[in-house]
Amino acid sequence: FALSCDGSFLTHSQAIVQVPSQDQVDKFLPAYNRGSLQLHPDNPITVAPQANEDWLMEIRKQTDEAMRRTPAVIKEVYAEFKEVFGRGDDSPFIEQYMCEDADVILVGMGTLAMPTRVAVRRMRETGKKVGFLRVKFFRPFPTEELQEALKGAKGIAVIDRDYSYGSPGYGGVLFHELRSTMYPLDERPVMLNFIAGLGGREVMVSDVEEMVETTQKAIDTGKIDQETTWVAVRE
Repeated sequence: FALSCDGSFLTHSQAIVQVPSQDQVDKFLPAYNRGSLQLHPDNPITVAPQANEDWLMEIRKQTDEAMRRTPAVIKEVYAEFKEVFGRGDDSPFIEQYMCEDADVILVGMGTLAMPTRVAVRRMRETGKKVGFLRVKFFRPFPTEELQEALKGAKGIAVIDRDYSYGSPGYGGVLFHELRSTMYPLDERPVMLNFIAGLGGREVMVSDVEEMVETTQKAIDTGKIDQETTWVAVRE
């Protein structure tokens, strides 16, 4: 099952997928066992009990400590996944596409990768130094990896298929997380936010190319006319 996915564009469209063999799946996943989670009158258990003010702070602190330990577990499981299925990127947290020498790097999540990769290839053919970085894990947020991958860029165009109403700069969730990520750096690239594809609306390759042009203009002039832009929206 999907913990989260792009609604409409992903759920109501067709595409060719690679389905792993049952042997591979059985090798990677443990046998299903409900264990102590199954409800039975002879073995009563408590599931998600209420915690009041006496212990809630400690529980939240334990949750934070558990989250901080997850990167090591994610890396271990991802390495096993690559070995069993023979596919995967260098990092379980981010995917980089033509970012090595890029002046402008587009950053997004999910199905935004499809039109963005095409746009990057087309712009590269015209000599523009453009790359794309896909964030694969939102929590834990890959702060250190993003800082390392983006520190050499002159401009970052963050594409959000979401919106955080009333937020600073009136932008998307990924944009705000990424701006906080880059803030501690001594030299920070220009950062712009583009709201696109809400409700499953298709994001065109030409839309992505315009995002790059807008970001490049901000780099060249040293001036940001508009920090957050709604893309292909009717006024």
